[in-house]
Amino acid sequence: MNPLKNNSSNDGPFSSIPEQPPMEGTSTAVSAGRDVSVYRQNESLFFCLPDEQKSMIVRYLGFREITRLAKTCKYLHDLVKEEKALEKSWYRRFPSAYQNPLKTLVRTKDEQQLRDWLKTFADKDTIESLLKQKESTFFPHQLFFTSSKLMSQCKTFNLVKKVEIPHTEDINAASFSPDSCHVVTVGFGEAVKITGQKTDRSWEAKLDLPDEGVVFSATFSADGYQMATTGASRHTKICVLEDDGSWKVKTTLSHKYTFSSTNFSADGRYLLSASFDKTLKIYGQKTDGSWEAKYTIWHNSPVQWASFSPDSSHLSASGADKTVTIYGQEDDGSWKVKATIPHNESLAVVKATFSPDGSHVVTAGADCEAKIYGLQADGSWDKIAIIPHDNLVESATFSPDGGHVVTISGKTVKIHGLQTDGSWKEEYTFAHNARIISASFSPDSNHMVTTSADNTAKIHSLQANGSWDVKTTICHQDHVLSAAFSPDSCLVVTASDDKTAKIYGLGLKGSWEKKAIISHREGISLAAFSPDGRNVLTVSADHTATITELMEERLMIE
Repeated sequence: MNPLKNNSSNDGPFSSIPEQPPMEGTSTAVSAGRDVSVYRQNESLFFCLPDEQKSMIVRYLGFREITRLAKTCKYLHDLVKEEKALEKSWYRRFPSAYQNPLKTLVRTKDEQQLRDWLKTFADKDTIESLLKQKESTFFPHQLFFTSSKLMSQCKTFNLVKKVEIPHTEDINAASFSPDSCHVVTVGFGEAVKITGQKTDRSWEAKLDLPDEGVVFSATFSADGYQMATTGASRHTKICVLEDDGSWKVKTTLSHKYTFSSTNFSADGRYLLSASFDKTLKIYGQKTDGSWEAKYTIWHNSPVQWASFSPDSSHLSASGADKTVTIYGQEDDGSWKVKATIPHNESLAVVKATFSPDGSHVVTAGADCEAKIYGLQADGSWDKIAIIPHDNLVESATFSPDGGHVVTISGKTVKIHGLQTDGSWKEEYTFAHNARIISASFSPDSNHMVTTSADNTAKIHSLQANGSWDVKTTICHQDHVLSAAFSPDSCLVVTASDDKTAKIYGLGLKGSWEKKAIISHREGISLAAFSPDGRNVLTVSADHTATITELMEERLMIE
C-alpha cells in the first residue's frame, strides 16, 4: 500500500478557492451563488465525452481536485452535485475501520433518532432534505459530509454534560463501543461498568460487574454487542448485549495463570486471549452466543501481549523472551510460527502492531529500535526496515492508510513513509522540550497529534509536497496526557493534568481554532470522541468518567 498523499493539503476540510481574474475572451455564468468565468476557445475535450465516462473520471479524482472542479463552471458544478462527488470523495479518505461505525449508526437508527442526532447542528430544512435520501446507497456519505461541514463551521461548541460515571478508585480504562451507544469504564481493583445511551440521548447504567482482582482493560467487539475484560486473574468475562437492552455475563474463560490481553478479531467471530502461562487461546462463538476454545498455541515464554491481524489470518505475540512471534493460520486450521523478531534488551518489546492491511508489522523495543517486517508472496515475513532512536522506543504505530509509521522515543518523534519500491524512508523528525507521552494519526492520515510533559500538544499536518509541518500548538498548564482526533479528522481533544480537556477544530488554510474546554475537579488522563463524533468521553483523577455532548449554541437557544 502506497502513502495516500493526493488529498493532503494546507487547506481546511471545506475551504474555498480564491477567485481568479477573468481571462480575455471569456464569458461569465452564475455558479453556486457567484460569477464564474468560462474560457470558450479551445474547449476541453472532457466536455465531448459521454456522460457515463465523465462521471467515471470524476469518481477517480481526489477531494481537493473535485472541490476545484466544482468551481470551474456551472456545468461541472452541476455534474459534481448530481454525482454526489464531493461527499463520496470526502468519505473515501477514511479506511473501512472508520467507515463501518458510521454505516452502523445509519443502519441502527430510525428516522426520528437520526433527526435527534442531526438537530444538534443542523436546522429543520437541512435535516428533512437529508432524510428524503435515506434509502440512497450514498446516504452515509451525504450524512457525515454534511454533519462534519456544519460542525466545522461552528465557531464554538455548547457543551452539554450528559452523565457522570462514578468509581471509588482510579479509572484504568474507558472507551466507547463502535456504535457509540455504550461506554465501558474500568475501575482499579473494583467494578467494570457499562453505561448505555437511551433513545432520547440520555445515558443510564446498564451493568456493574464486580471482578476478582484488578481489571486492566475492557474491549468491545466490532459490532458493539459484546465486551471482554482483561485483569490480574485467571479468568476473563465476556458480556453480551441482550435484546431487552441489558448486559449479561455469557461466558467465563480461564487460563492457568494471569491473563495478559484479550482481543476480538476485526470481524467479531473470534477472541484471542494471552496469558503468562505461555499459552495463546483462540475462541469461536457458538450458535447460542457462548464461546468455546478452538485452538491453543504454546508459546516459548510468558506472553505479554497478543493481537490478530486485520483479516485474522495472522497474529502477533510479544514474549518475555525479548521477541515478537508472528503466527499464521494453515489450511487445516492450525497455527504455525511464520517469523520471530528479536530485540536485545530484557524489557525490549512494548507491543507489536499490524498495518491496516495486515502486510506489515512494526515492533518497539528498549534496544532503541523499531523494526518493520513485511509479508512476502510465499507467506514468509522479512525484515524491511530498522528505525533507530537514541533511547528506548516507547511506541510504534501505523497510520490508518498504512502509508506511515510514527515512533516515539524520549523527546523525539519520527515519521517514516512507505515508498513505491516497498522501502520505508524517514520523512519527519520532531522534538518536544520534554518527554513525549503519545502520538496518534488522524483517521484520514493527514494529521498527527503529539502530547508531551512540556505542557503542550502539537498538531502536525501532511503537506501537498509530502512534508510534515507543525500547524498548531495547544498549551496547557500541566502535562498533556492524551489527545485524540474525531472520526472525521476535523477536531482534536487534548487531556491534561491541569484539569481541562480542550477541543480544537480544523479551519481554513489548515489552521486549528479552539472550540470548547471541558473541566473536571482533578487532572484529566484521557479524552476521546465517540465514533459518531457527537460526544466526548473524559476520565479524571477525581474517579469519574464524564460523557459530554457537543452542540451548536444557536440551536440550544432555539
